[in-house]
Amino acid sequence: MGILFVLIGAFCFAISNAYWKKVTVTIPYQIGMFYRGAFATLIFGILYFGCRDTAFFAGWTVRPLTLDKQFLWTIALSIFNIFGLVFFLRGIQKAPVSLVVPVSSLKLFTIVTAVFIVGEVWKTAYLFAFILSTAGLLLLFLQSKALANTSQLKAGILFGVLSSFFWGSSYALYAFPISWWGPLGFSLVIEATAMLFGLILVIKEGLFFSLFNFIKLHHIKEYLILGALLVVGGLAVNVSYQYLPVVVINILIISSQLLSVLFGYFFFKERLSTKQWLGLAFIIASFFVVAMAA
Repeated sequence: MGILFVLIGAFCFAISNAYWKKVTVTIPYQIGMFYRGAFATLIFGILYFGCRDTAFFAGWTVRPLTLDKQFLWTIALSIFNIFGLVFFLRGIQKAPVSLVVPVSSLKLFTIVTAVFIVGEVWKTAYLFAFILSTAGLLLLFLQSKALANTSQLKAGILFGVLSSFFWGSSYALYAFPISWWGPLGFSLVIEATAMLFGLILVIKEGLFFSLFNFIKLHHIKEYLILGALLVVGGLAVNVSYQYLPVVVINILIISSQLLSVLFGYFFFKERLSTKQWLGLAFIIASFFVVAMAA
């Protein structure tokens, strides 16, 4: 069951990662973050306050949200995680999806955090899967860098590494707030925080009065798509923490990068070389190694 939830989340995140490239061409990423967060917060709010006691959501809430020390730690972790999205969005504005996605997906920070802070038990199978997935990502990256000029390459690498640090470390720590609040409560907190963080960025960049310029029908469609992917993908991954170890979840999520690169190939015409196809094959192989170990 846990693997199924991870696959659903990975699929949604893969589409979202690639789709952001299209959105940020016409919409400032700060405004996109705010409206996407507003939609996700609305949906999670309805589910949390209206449906959390129903049979379908049984076990997805541990205890009601309360303003205490654990809640403040949850807010802090949510803010830390959001920086991963900020750097990712800045990266795909300057470099191809097939360059930024692999770099931002390296799981070194996740594994270090999970093993040394969360206390995860390391299995030999995880090492083989990590080697395969990292080799696949490196093949994608090494070929992709030829597609960008020097300035784009440097920006893509920098923002990708920063995104990997913030996303990777915080994903490993998700185990704590999910154990406190459950996946539904944590999903509401993190997306409400993301919405407010997006609003702060909008104000900081002097875009507040431009918010109303980006609520036309075709803009709303973009927010709904991103928001729906976030709601389904985020909730699915958060639920998977109740079934699988942190390391397993995050190695499996690398499979989403396979789809992100393919979406870049089909929709943004980012052509794949033999090395890139080989890299994708390694990522697929790593998924089966983890699936069998789990």
